[in-house]
Amino acid sequence: MKTWKHLTFEQRKVISNGISHNYKLKEIAETVGFDPTSISKEVKRNRDSITIGKNITNCKRTNRWPYVCTGCNKKYNNLCVFTKYKYDAKKAQDKADINLINSRKGIDIDSEDFKKLDKIIKDGIDDKKSIYQITIENKETIDKSVTTLYRYINKGYLTTKRMDLPYAVTYKKRKHNKKYAYSENKKIDRTGHTYIDYLAYIHKHPGIYVWQLDFLGTIKTDNNNILSFILPNLQFFLLDLIKNPNQEKVVEFFDDLEERIGTNAFIELIPVILTDRDPNFTDIDGICFSKITGEERCKLFFCDSYVSNQKPNVENINKQLRLFFPKGKTIDTYKKQDIKNVNQTLLNRPLKSLDSYTPKDAFINVFDEDLFNKLF
Repeated sequence: MKTWKHLTFEQRKVISNGISHNYKLKEIAETVGFDPTSISKEVKRNRDSITIGKNITNCKRTNRWPYVCTGCNKKYNNLCVFTKYKYDAKKAQDKADINLINSRKGIDIDSEDFKKLDKIIKDGIDDKKSIYQITIENKETIDKSVTTLYRYINKGYLTTKRMDLPYAVTYKKRKHNKKYAYSENKKIDRTGHTYIDYLAYIHKHPGIYVWQLDFLGTIKTDNNNILSFILPNLQFFLLDLIKNPNQEKVVEFFDDLEERIGTNAFIELIPVILTDRDPNFTDIDGICFSKITGEERCKLFFCDSYVSNQKPNVENINKQLRLFFPKGKTIDTYKKQDIKNVNQTLLNRPLKSLDSYTPKDAFINVFDEDLFNKLF
């Protein structure tokens, strides 16, 4: 019997009709496809009182099946002192709908457990963790889904409020400043390295790893910037603090990377890089060719101007970094080790897109732990 499903309006009409024709409870249950106990509870729960009797007790007919006065010879008798009941399919459906809504309101948790849950969520958000990460890391304690926790926050049940979540507030409409188009870009020849060239290359090499490269963006008075280098397939990324960034410093980042992991590992790990048209990324030969062997170590392609969605993954990582480096605040006070610590923190977060594994786990599973250790 499908006792776990809710009765429909059509099924309630069948019940009402069966009661009117004095069908047995078992016969109605078989027709509707539910257990007799479920039909009995349905009628008793959703019946409607049509008159209130003088006698505080109910008559025997309404204390057992069919729980209503339908079919009783005395139902129109004014001398009847009992409360009269009727099962109406429409009213029963309305009552059931209201009960269903009310059952889903509020918090189904006792006071002590609620206090523990509230503290866990608050501490996690204060540590820059997502609701998903908090749920995974405390799965032995938290028996609520991510959706339920977001509902608790939106309803104001928890100490954590919607404004405390990193992306819950509405963003203001961006003001596009035409001066953002770097004047240096006009003299750069990107033939063979455009976004169209990238699409053609990916078509010829399906499944190849593509890394996305970007700078976080800082206030005008900052001398330093944070470079984001991400492998979207694994949600894995490398961060570095670049002092007074320029083309040479970016090339140094890749040269240092090659020295740490080796040329062969570099070629296997980083076959393709996709980036924007920042002038700091325009030394194509410096990035693409190894200073150790003189041979090509990777391909470099550039997105079109003003089309950030061509590399959305690195843009998303930059949003996550804003939890640690708020927009409008200086980053000149941070050291390279601080950036490395943030990098490690983010790589150790379990992600829903990785089936609750961390980016570190995913990287080690695809490559190996030795390569991961060399990167850091």
